[in-house]
Amino acid sequence: MKLIRIHCHTDQGDTIAEYQMECHPDLLTIYNKMGIIDLKDDRIHFEDLLRLNKILRLKKNCGVNTIGATIIVELLEKIENMQDEIERLRRK
Repeated sequence: MKLIRIHCHTDQGDTIAEYQMECHPDLLTIYNKMGIIDLKDDRIHFEDLLRLNKILRLKKNCGVNTIGATIIVELLEKIENMQDEIERLRRK
């Protein structure tokens, strides 16, 4: 399944309209209910879009289920944040 067609020059800043994505709306609703993404007025924030892309790639390429892929992505985000914090502290 093709995941997403991104139009970064939207009139809503850093959100993407649901209809601009090559992803079934029901799937987006399920992920919204699970707390994986945040849909507001049928729009998804760009960071959520990137997270969703990573999750769906893990599912497709590695055979990881949705919950496992979500946990992996969250842990990777925490590692990146900690690495940024370590780098910031080293500069002081």
